[in-house]
Amino acid sequence: MALYFLLMHVVLFCSPVLEAQTPNSPYFSWTKELKNELFYVRQYDKHARPILNSSEQVIQVDVRFSFSRAVFNEKDGILETNGWLGLRWLDSMLKWDPSVFGDMRNLKLISDLLWKPDIVVFNSVRGYDPMPPSQATLLHDGTVYYIPPLYLVTPCDPDLTKWPEGFIKCEIRFGAWTLDSTEILLGILENETKADLIHYESWSSQWEITETAVSTNSYFNCCNPYYQDVAVTVHLKRNSSPAEKIAIVSSAGIWIIVLSSYWMSPNSADRQTIGYSGFIGMILILVIFLWKLPTGKNVPVLLITHLVLLLQCGSNCAVTMMNRRLLQRSPKSAPLWMRRMVNNKILDTLSPRREMLTEIELNQAHIPLGTGNDSSTLLSSSSTVPDETGQPRLMQTFKTCISEDLDIWYRVATLFDRLAFSIYLLSFILVSAFIVVLYTREK
Repeated sequence: MALYFLLMHVVLFCSPVLEAQTPNSPYFSWTKELKNELFYVRQYDKHARPILNSSEQVIQVDVRFSFSRAVFNEKDGILETNGWLGLRWLDSMLKWDPSVFGDMRNLKLISDLLWKPDIVVFNSVRGYDPMPPSQATLLHDGTVYYIPPLYLVTPCDPDLTKWPEGFIKCEIRFGAWTLDSTEILLGILENETKADLIHYESWSSQWEITETAVSTNSYFNCCNPYYQDVAVTVHLKRNSSPAEKIAIVSSAGIWIIVLSSYWMSPNSADRQTIGYSGFIGMILILVIFLWKLPTGKNVPVLLITHLVLLLQCGSNCAVTMMNRRLLQRSPKSAPLWMRRMVNNKILDTLSPRREMLTEIELNQAHIPLGTGNDSSTLLSSSSTVPDETGQPRLMQTFKTCISEDLDIWYRVATLFDRLAFSIYLLSFILVSAFIVVLYTREK
């Protein structure tokens, strides 16, 4: 009797389970059956490399990277990348016959259930983090497709020669952390030599990807067995921003104005204002460029050019102040060799002679009138004799002589201006020629 009740108990409580395991049951699933076969019946171990026999020692792992976003952080010199890493390998422990499991040819499951190669980003600035969990696709022949989404931060060493424009090259290196070449062999998925840019969108108006390349490398050749990595090389092009273009045009305008000021009168107050304003303007533009300058090797040609312009603006201020001091000197202090120099016919074309200086220039000049009685008597007794213009005859003659002496210093100051103009223009031509040759050679 006890045996009878035991059999009835088994039939009553186990009949729903037995019914659920038949294909006609509404709770039946080939996916559950397949998972039960692969992971429980076969006792799958995700911590062991999935090889059946000694002939399958090396597992081929194919890699492909797809870009969705790439932005270069200029101040820190790093490349921030979003994308997907595609991995494919053969798991011999997870094969099945589709005809036995309802013609199921693939299975979607979480990647944590599977063995995965310990792929990391070797040159990541955030450490060697493992690949994140993601959905994987398992085919009936044991092929596994594992495509985790990634956010990568890798260093770059940009060449700043052509900044704010130019190109930079960055690398993203994928490789196994512990598995050597006798355990896995890295390759490129579908033998593609370029990264996937189908889903790429340029999130920055300044940086855009122009070219990519993918290659496999072997390193640690000193040791046997060796290790491998897959290098994804990306070339990015930088476009200058509107603010940088405005700053460059403003620098050119400052240069032209300062250069033309050398043809103004040596004692012009406007010229002094132009020189000081240009010097301050160049300092502000340099501060803007230094604030936006990224981290990298080489000094930008643009920065060198603006340093030259800053020195030229400073030299313009120095020449202007020197000329104003010359025009305030006594006319009798000009040496004989200087008088002969300014009277040269060749120099007359650079520094034209003036017939009479203005009243302001005569008043600003330090004219020694003497303290003797003869000179005072001469001026007082003859200054009242008028000439044809209505001015005292002796005073008119005295002004003419003083004008001729003061004109020497004026011509000397003008010669300094012409010499500074020539040096100013020649230096800028040399710098411009260097820039043209540099850009032409690199193209």
